[in-house]
Amino acid sequence: MQGIPNIAVIGVAKAGTTSMASWLEAHPDVAMARIKESNFFATDIDLDRFTSQFKNLSPQPAEAYWASKPLKPLHGAFVKDANRYQRLFEHASPGQSTADCSPSYFFSEQAPEALKKSNPQAKVILILRNPIDRAYSHYLMARKYGMVKGDFLEELAEDQVKQPVWGNSENIYHLSCYAEGLKRWQTAFPDMKVCLYEELFQSEQWDSLCDYLQISRQAGPSTVQFQGKESRRPGINAFVMHHPIGKLFQHLIPAWLRSWAIKRLTKPIDSQSFSFDRKAAWRYFHKDVAEVEALLGRPLSLWPH
Repeated sequence: MQGIPNIAVIGVAKAGTTSMASWLEAHPDVAMARIKESNFFATDIDLDRFTSQFKNLSPQPAEAYWASKPLKPLHGAFVKDANRYQRLFEHASPGQSTADCSPSYFFSEQAPEALKKSNPQAKVILILRNPIDRAYSHYLMARKYGMVKGDFLEELAEDQVKQPVWGNSENIYHLSCYAEGLKRWQTAFPDMKVCLYEELFQSEQWDSLCDYLQISRQAGPSTVQFQGKESRRPGINAFVMHHPIGKLFQHLIPAWLRSWAIKRLTKPIDSQSFSFDRKAAWRYFHKDVAEVEALLGRPLSLWPH
């Protein structure tokens, strides 16, 4: 296990990490983990504490998956076994860097030291996003999966008073508070690369990333590659995703009908149509942003509120 991975994209969620992982996967100098979000170093995230809804959204690979070779690419799982984690990189060629992209790592209190123990020389990439926009994007995803029903500010207020436990609530508020996680990761990896989502899709940013990762310069995407979807009918989404009859219905209908239904029940997120009070939302985050500015040593005036 020692020395794996060379590269860790640690979050934050809803800030372009999937675009980053896709870019790394296509890079000739990098071998991306077969399970993009393995969550291996987030040792304090306990699947047994997940609610039934979160377990439903976080299925583990069947044993047959691990019997196959080579392993097929998967988006996410919670890999706890070190030997299985190593297998996620068995496709790597000599000289390639190995990369893990798990947004849970920034949330996890134990991930920084766990990764440092495995590879103290790992290159760590953190992407931060305007906390209001990150939280709202997360909220829309949660609506799509039938996890929330209230409006954005209602869910933000409700989430703020909950304990920040992964798998028990969406953590819409807590995942947009960056200062504590930033302190942990700066302590473990003072050389970490902190990017801002709002600057990420500029060519000079990708050149800088390649230099930091010590890989050949490759052009990056000019915009986010994975457009989010907004639910048109949250109640129907919740029934289909979580009710036993709804889940059965998913498996019985043909693929073409399932695809048609998804298109009818969702629409692309339009950032120009955000209809909440940004000043009201900013009150949840302004103190944390001030602390992040001090930790980064730079103003964050590009985060409108």
